[in-house]
Amino acid sequence: MIFDTHAHYDDEAFNEDREELLASLQSHGIEAVTNVGASIKTSENTIKLTEKYSYIYGAIGVHPNETGELNDEKLNWLKENSSRSKIVAIGEIGLDYYWEEPDHETQKTWFVGQLNLAKEVKLPVIIHSRDAAKDTLDIMKAEHSQDVGGVIHCFSYGKEMAREYLNMGFFGNWGCPDL
Repeated sequence: MIFDTHAHYDDEAFNEDREELLASLQSHGIEAVTNVGASIKTSENTIKLTEKYSYIYGAIGVHPNETGELNDEKLNWLKENSSRSKIVAIGEIGLDYYWEEPDHETQKTWFVGQLNLAKEVKLPVIIHSRDAAKDTLDIMKAEHSQDVGGVIHCFSYGKEMAREYLNMGFFGNWGCPDL
């Protein structure tokens, strides 16, 4: 069985053939998918996909580069919708310093907020970390992220950092064969 654990089939790139593509997945051996939100809008779209397709599950959350849109009301929306039966994670959340917007403090604030949400609702997290290795790990340790676990996504650091995440119980795709 193939389980696509990180997809963005709600993306506009699939607007023309989304229905055909999703209908063909199972005939190609893909039996389940986790569609991952990256903003409130894409989290809403993810929920709709989980309602329409029996084999699509969802993660809802706000990507670090979209955290400028977050406020307490929207975080509460994420909390309310995290209890849906096919929502299986909070994500894609984290830090991304590759781009300068939103500022690092905004990203950190909402990373912590979404990590705490995941702990509260007892769901694992999907962590996006780019050019923010130390801050990501420091926040994850300070917030006891090992209590919820999850996946490290967009990982481009060394094997020492990968070991840190493994020791916290996280999974990832980091291409370090000698871990």
